[in-house]
Amino acid sequence: MNEFYNDMMLLGMKPFTLLHRLGVNGKQSGSLAAIQEIPHAVTVMYGPRGCGFHYRNTVRVRCGPVANLECAGLADQDVIFGGEKKLRTVLQEIDREKHPEMIFILPTVVSDVINDDIYGIAQDMQPDIRAKLVVVQSQAFSHMDKFNSRRNLKELAGQNCRQKFSGADYRGCGYVEVMNALVEQVMEPQERDPLAINVETFIWGYGGTKKLERMKALLARMGIRVNAFLPAAGLEQIRQAPKASLNLVRRKKWALDMEERFGTPFLHISMMYQWHGLDGLRELYETMGEKLGVLPQVKAVLDAEEKRIKPKLEEIRSRFLNRRFCLITNSFSALPDIIKCYEHDYGIPLRHILLIRNPNFRRDFAVDDAMMERLYQRIRDAMELYNCGAELTVDPDEEGLQKVIADSEFLICGSHPRYARFGKPMIPTFLDRDVFDYDSFVEVAADFAEKVREAAPPAHLLLNRMAYDPVFYPLRQDDVNTQASKEMYSRMWRLRKR
Repeated sequence: MNEFYNDMMLLGMKPFTLLHRLGVNGKQSGSLAAIQEIPHAVTVMYGPRGCGFHYRNTVRVRCGPVANLECAGLADQDVIFGGEKKLRTVLQEIDREKHPEMIFILPTVVSDVINDDIYGIAQDMQPDIRAKLVVVQSQAFSHMDKFNSRRNLKELAGQNCRQKFSGADYRGCGYVEVMNALVEQVMEPQERDPLAINVETFIWGYGGTKKLERMKALLARMGIRVNAFLPAAGLEQIRQAPKASLNLVRRKKWALDMEERFGTPFLHISMMYQWHGLDGLRELYETMGEKLGVLPQVKAVLDAEEKRIKPKLEEIRSRFLNRRFCLITNSFSALPDIIKCYEHDYGIPLRHILLIRNPNFRRDFAVDDAMMERLYQRIRDAMELYNCGAELTVDPDEEGLQKVIADSEFLICGSHPRYARFGKPMIPTFLDRDVFDYDSFVEVAADFAEKVREAAPPAHLLLNRMAYDPVFYPLRQDDVNTQASKEMYSRMWRLRKR
């Protein structure tokens, strides 16, 4: 299983939130990222040369191997008269020379415009091709749009801090299209194994492979078998995926499709913060154990694991006592869960919380006064529930900002140069949310404690003296051209209709 985003997160390069806020997604990047998880698979991009490039794809794969990617190489005359002949030729060459288990045919804007029957071509060629031909169906809009975002925020605002958020199903930047293709074109009916599950492997954080293997070992002690890691599985494993009695998924659109076709239920892990910590781990495994009918065995293993790691966890938590931490964030919706992670799960006492709001938040997400009050109430409830004694400050002026930071020892805010000028040690806001075994959980806590021990004031760089926008880093406050471009994109996003 490839591990995405390593240098981006570890080094702070091309932050993922920046890509979401200031860029338009392309579905090819998500499709290629999903297919790269699959061994012995080749992708054919059905379009002109160059269609495989996308800025988001370069972020995903620059740490990993080069994609096993071919291109039909459509030219002007193919756009006019059709590119079927070129597609047939390249499929035959790949099957003959590379001997893959699967060949994925990935559409492009060009193939959508000329409307070639890719699926019909694949069906016609399949008897003469040894590899399984899989056609990824094109979708009109690949990313979560304003309707999904607003609906999800409204649903979240109506929940209390203990409820698990699932949200609407949406197309996931090309990744879900690949998963749907596997469900519809590769998977076959199987005799059900009552104690087997499938686990979706995409974006499980730092050390994803090790964490998934640890999860597999923990499940085995509970009597639960991992039938397949999807999509990181071979052809035969994917065919037999319906053997599982439960899917553990991050993106539920494909899981809904599989449930409809094969009757496989699923457990949706949407917002990772909500399944975090000792109580989150327990609820996750107990939910699986209840669905599979092995709850007593699951509880026994969880009790033993908690007893084993609690002394080490308490020793780590003791290192945070009497330290003054200031959390700086832009997120209304995630803040209650972030408070839980720091205060409750890791025992990190927050002295101050600075909430720097996006000035366009209410406009972009259609938030009225009543919803705004519910979002604030969720934050207040979380602070009370998790015994957070921090002082919450919203949008402070320069004097108020300096006062809060002067009263803090550490700033939990990532590497934003705007706060480096205050000369306080800065610790990344990221706590690994994707933790599903007890050893990984303790390792994250120990890593944070080590960052606190080694923390030093930031270097005096010219970069830290620039007036960056407090919300949209790396935009500068006086960068009117980029701000105007961003506003144009935001306005188009808000006005778009289905």
